[in-house]
Amino acid sequence: MLARITLALFCTAAGAAHAADFKLNDGVIGFSAPSDWPVIMQMTEGNPQVVAFQVKDPADTGTGEASRVSVTTRKLDDAQAFQDFVNSSIEKAKQTPGYEHDSGSDGSSLRYSGLNVKTRYQYRESYFYRNGVGVQLRCMHPVLKGTTSTWLSSFDKGCDEIAASLGK
Repeated sequence: MLARITLALFCTAAGAAHAADFKLNDGVIGFSAPSDWPVIMQMTEGNPQVVAFQVKDPADTGTGEASRVSVTTRKLDDAQAFQDFVNSSIEKAKQTPGYEHDSGSDGSSLRYSGLNVKTRYQYRESYFYRNGVGVQLRCMHPVLKGTTSTWLSSFDKGCDEIAASLGK
């Protein structure tokens, strides 16, 4: 009986540790991210605010490349200012050297690839607006030969989880 209780407590603790919760803009924006994604930058005062994560891909070891995910917020006056924020971000993305729009984009996010120095990266940007705050979720990873489909699936799942928590 004690073993079952211990196992149940372990499973509950393991499930609770799966996601880490973050708040920006005095709690107006909240989201959850995988707990095994280390925070590499966090700026929670001022405008904009940002939390950025590094997502370790075993294939990037020794390459100088890194996969990153960021959530950036900006206080905005109204829905038109949010649309301007989105349009400006899309125009900036199109200025990425070697920009190629991903024809597989689903309409809920901008998907594209581009060069970061000499390495091609894939990008996914999603936008949200809540209570006068615009949010950009940006997921980016280098395109490397050794990257496995399992890693890509896990990376995409983490980005999906952040998007879902931002959309609530």
